[in-house]
Amino acid sequence: MTIFEPITGRYVAVNGARTYFDEAGEGIPIVCIHPGATDSRVYRRLLPLLAERGYRAIAPDLPGHCRSYPAQWQPGASIHDHAEFVHEFVRTVLPEVSPFVLGASVGGLTALDLAAHHGDGYRGVVAMQAASWTPLSDEAAALLAGRTSTPDAGWTDHLEHAAVASASKKLTSEQEVELRWLQRSTSQQAGQFDGQAWASHDLRGRLGNVRCPVLLVQGTDDFFVQDQLVDDTVAEMGSVAQLLRVPDIGHYPPLENPEWVARIADTFAVQTTAAA
Repeated sequence: MTIFEPITGRYVAVNGARTYFDEAGEGIPIVCIHPGATDSRVYRRLLPLLAERGYRAIAPDLPGHCRSYPAQWQPGASIHDHAEFVHEFVRTVLPEVSPFVLGASVGGLTALDLAAHHGDGYRGVVAMQAASWTPLSDEAAALLAGRTSTPDAGWTDHLEHAAVASASKKLTSEQEVELRWLQRSTSQQAGQFDGQAWASHDLRGRLGNVRCPVLLVQGTDDFFVQDQLVDDTVAEMGSVAQLLRVPDIGHYPPLENPEWVARIADTFAVQTTAAA
């Protein structure tokens, strides 16, 4: 007997681009934005878990990633480009609805950008492995440049190596294979644009007016986001922001521990809804 996962895939036109998204469940929407150089498949385990908790969980592929066509045939070149696209996606798929947004890595930065520019349109934001700005540490720059790999290694090898190195130290062999595959199946152009977007991201001075609740999640196994950057981000947002700093989580929480992410997202959503 074949058992199908409770996920439905759809296409929708957003800014003229044929855009793919996965969804599962019914209820208050939670829009999940994937990390850079990956796609919505990162959330294949999380979406059903959120659906079980009573949410309509939605995960689009960003433009130029996996099954989504590029907008104007160019992937987003900045985090703000991603955020504006996601905002238009939400207005298209969820007209007159205020959803939660959850994102990790580039998706987390995108969620913060949405809070900064369109916060009134969202119930709350869960930004994982994100900060107001994300300069590359020496270690991260070396990994992405391939200086720790063999001289003849290709771009994809460098990207895979950096992804695994920044993930949880408790990553299983199966999770590592999946993460490497997600990196490998990303187009080189989309992945490079994501790297540039990460390195040039800077929301400092723009988060003080955020009005929607924000949960900032930092897994300490990830060297891409340093403690001080996260602390400064929370301080700038003030009382609307909460910080959850946890061990044994790295750069890809939805892949590393989807059960835990579902739990903290549900807790945040319940608390936020009750306070509202």
